[in-house]
Amino acid sequence: MATQHNGVQLQGAIDADGHILEPPDLWETYLEPKYRDRAMRIRVNGNGLEYMEMDGKPMWVGYPGFPGSLGGMGETNLSPRPELTYIKGSPAAAMEAKARLAYMDSKGIAKSVLYPTLGLFLGESKDAELYAAHCRAYNRWIVDFCSDSGGRLIPIAQVSLDDDPTDAARELERAVKAGAKGGFFLPFNWQKKSPGHPDFNPLWAKAQELDIPLAIHPTADPPELDVHKRFSELAQEGDLFNFTWYMDVLVAQGMMQSFVSLFHYGLFDRFPTVKMVVLESQAGWIGYLLDRMDAVFRVPIGKTTKMKESPSTYFQRQCWISADPDEKAVSPVINFVGSDRFFWASDFPHPDHIGHYMEALAEMVEPLPETARQQVLWKNVSEVYKLGE
Repeated sequence: MATQHNGVQLQGAIDADGHILEPPDLWETYLEPKYRDRAMRIRVNGNGLEYMEMDGKPMWVGYPGFPGSLGGMGETNLSPRPELTYIKGSPAAAMEAKARLAYMDSKGIAKSVLYPTLGLFLGESKDAELYAAHCRAYNRWIVDFCSDSGGRLIPIAQVSLDDDPTDAARELERAVKAGAKGGFFLPFNWQKKSPGHPDFNPLWAKAQELDIPLAIHPTADPPELDVHKRFSELAQEGDLFNFTWYMDVLVAQGMMQSFVSLFHYGLFDRFPTVKMVVLESQAGWIGYLLDRMDAVFRVPIGKTTKMKESPSTYFQRQCWISADPDEKAVSPVINFVGSDRFFWASDFPHPDHIGHYMEALAEMVEPLPETARQQVLWKNVSEVYKLGE
């Protein structure tokens, strides 16, 4: 059991953002009957390559061969080919609860907060009703999946910002009562309305009432809504060869835009106990962002916002962010911002993060005082999501 690296004790760590690879027939099984013929599916094209489909149409993100790469953490060859399928390319720990628990034991991980894989791409749908129905189906399934794990696998509900906010709030409440420990949304929506906008008040009010965190989680944004399209070769729909590098390296840009809107619209004054989490977009930038928001807040431009206090005040009171274990420069930022504001996350089993993340995690937290290590490794996420001992 890998419980210690370089003298740093990791046993009992809690992964704040792990992923599950859903059964490919999840939505055909869990969707309400009226939507099942429009379900997200994995298909095979004439060249034997899998692709993703929703509402009977190929998805932009699910280019031929893409599904087989989704469980490829640590693999060196994820080039599209017929033999690399969604099922064959997925480790058992990504799809089976018992295998996931055994995998966690081998890493010294006590609990894992789970997010979807295929479900991250649901936001591509411009049909708000269909998107919301897929979220409901996923939420029912993930609670079932985690139900026999002894509280070690933590289900998080997906909510759509394209859904009617009152309906989204109702689904969040239903999912939490069924067992979900929080909710998350994507950093964009087809209304092009920032998540801090008062129109979303019913959703935030429900999260505050339930005393559960809401998180922003990144995905591959549709071309029309993506923030990485300044250069002409990146603006071409379907050009994933050029796009993927920019998307992964600069993922924080879209997340920052979504996150900053919460401050601009005074969300944390309207909901002074709501809990907000930023995931999978690194954490080293948060020191810069808080400094910059505070600086702008102090000058006349800051008076155009709805905030009553400095942005860093709200962050210290109501926000948390997850760090990638291979962020070598993040430890000083943790000390500067405050160690009670940080989680760590593996992103297992996705291929855009490293496979030796526990070793990297030990290096990341090694410079921190012991109390801060415990906060980052397990204490903060346990308290925020109320995971118990």
